[in-house]
Amino acid sequence: MLDIKYIRENPDEAKRRLATRGVDTATIDEILKIDEQWRAIKFEAEQQQGGLNKASKAFGAWMGALKKNAEAPPPADLTSFLGEAPKNADDAKAHLAKLGEKQDHYEKAAAGFEQQIEVQLLFLPNLPSNHVPVGKSEHDNVVRKTRGEAPKFNFTPKAHWDLADLGSEIGGRISGSGFPFFRGKLARLERALINFFLDLHTREHGYTECWTPFMAREETLRNSGQLPKFFDEMYRTDARDDLFMIPTAEVPLTSVHAGEIIPDEQAPIRYCAFTPCFRREAGAAGKDTRGILRVHQFTKVELMVVTTPEEGEAEHERLTRCAETVLEKLELPYRRLELCTGDIGFGAARCYDLEVYSAGVDKWLEVSSCSHFTDFQARRAKIRVKDKDKKTRLAHTLNGSGLACPRTMIAILENNQTADGKVRIPTALKPYYGNEWL
Repeated sequence: MLDIKYIRENPDEAKRRLATRGVDTATIDEILKIDEQWRAIKFEAEQQQGGLNKASKAFGAWMGALKKNAEAPPPADLTSFLGEAPKNADDAKAHLAKLGEKQDHYEKAAAGFEQQIEVQLLFLPNLPSNHVPVGKSEHDNVVRKTRGEAPKFNFTPKAHWDLADLGSEIGGRISGSGFPFFRGKLARLERALINFFLDLHTREHGYTECWTPFMAREETLRNSGQLPKFFDEMYRTDARDDLFMIPTAEVPLTSVHAGEIIPDEQAPIRYCAFTPCFRREAGAAGKDTRGILRVHQFTKVELMVVTTPEEGEAEHERLTRCAETVLEKLELPYRRLELCTGDIGFGAARCYDLEVYSAGVDKWLEVSSCSHFTDFQARRAKIRVKDKDKKTRLAHTLNGSGLACPRTMIAILENNQTADGKVRIPTALKPYYGNEWL
């Protein structure tokens, strides 16, 4: 969530940066209008409360004085606040009660304006970093790096759906389209990838492995930025539990330190977790509906970092390199794209997409988005860091896939196929899968 103070003090800059994301800047004007109303009523509430406190204290002193002298006059602070001298103690009590109700009205009105501001802010995306290229769509993304060569074949390479039984028919009978059913060698390949990813990130990259819930509360999804913006893309239980199936492990991992203050010396905190992921938007508008390019349920190993604002950019580069290392060890050609302002994710200030080339479908497939959220998620989740001088600041959070299984599997199948329809297992995976061919 954006900082209302930043918007208040830098309205033109906020509008300029959000406009590069395609945001209607009239939203900023609306927020500032409500904010002005909130500040006015909040000022009235504070003034009223201050006077009420002083008058109540004076009334208490008067009650004590009346016990000693029934003719004791009301104190000036009480008379001044009431606007006239009370006839007696009961008259003063009645006036104070009415003014207390007025104060309560001010407070409720202020809270209402504050809630309106929060609702507006929850739908605003993060401000893009000044490093992000300005653009309108994925066509304006910038290739920052390419590594590896596309495989060459002396035959026409097959797509993954012709190389392996994806269990689409079985999954369709069980759950509907977009839910594959792997068995045999393909199920073993999925398990091998998951174990390989986790071992690499925990043993070599310094991440702490986590096992998280696969369902989360609304507050948890709001902390990470999925709600309320992406409500329609979520799978949800009924009113008995009112839980959401997680779209990524980023959701529970972001809330691990919600409400906490972390000493700077404990940062960065790096977590990784394997989870299934559930998303309604798979195959939207008929795009990439064949095979396992887009599915409603898939598995992924997620990387998540909590760090100080000073180390946010460096951690972004490190996290991205950790994800790239997976592709390098799997001998897969890939490229790093820096997403433009018009294509960057809702909560990200900066994002690199890692795309792997897959020969059968002849496409670059996204297998990881590595995002730096700055303090956007931390403000929602109230995650702070504290330096040696005990100064607290909002933390910076980052996350990225390390990696998503389906498209990594597609690239392995399609890039390592032979003319007789077999698939070579990459050397790095053999300790997990075995030496045989798939």
